[in-house]
Amino acid sequence: MDFDIAVDMFAQSFDTTAVDVIKAFRPTQSRLRLEQLTSTTTTSIKFPVQDNQGNPFITEVRLNQSDSFVPTSVGFFLANPTGTTDSAFKLFTYVNPFFFNAAMTAAYNGIMNITIAKNEYLSNWPLMWHWKSTQTQQTAAAGPASPVDQCDGDNDGLKGMQPFVLLIGSQNIEIEIEMPTAPTAITANSRYVLVFDGILFQNSTVVS
Repeated sequence: MDFDIAVDMFAQSFDTTAVDVIKAFRPTQSRLRLEQLTSTTTTSIKFPVQDNQGNPFITEVRLNQSDSFVPTSVGFFLANPTGTTDSAFKLFTYVNPFFFNAAMTAAYNGIMNITIAKNEYLSNWPLMWHWKSTQTQQTAAAGPASPVDQCDGDNDGLKGMQPFVLLIGSQNIEIEIEMPTAPTAITANSRYVLVFDGILFQNSTVVS
């Protein structure tokens, strides 16, 4: 059903009534992954969306300018890489005290907003919706006496998002999380990670 709604939404937005959307733009399930460093000096973190903005981390998946994307679910996670070249780190659905400073819980009292071409399409999305304290938790170095965190990568930390939002690669897209206060302390190199699962429409927009 999500696929059908996304295709219909795309067709109406681009007025493609005379075009077979599925044949022309090859919509497929896909994922965007946006990452930003944590900070103790700001309550507002902006996440660049397009692949030509700034210097993405090697684990990010940005939106090509020529593509369009309809998110059907969104996830918010914490990450603790060793540095900018690390690609072996996990995503966490809560503030695991073995990996993160407890003050980073401040992020979960924040919200997410999405603005496209200066029009707000998602407002005050609570990040607390994404907190999931797992039943099995790591409390010491991983080993027989301390298993790693339980995590279902297909479900944990994700929440369905409706109504859907159409992200067009050639438009001005602003995704931002806002917190009441910045964390008073953070873990070195830690990141906020936003994940959007949804339907990708390839080569569907003109880049000027």
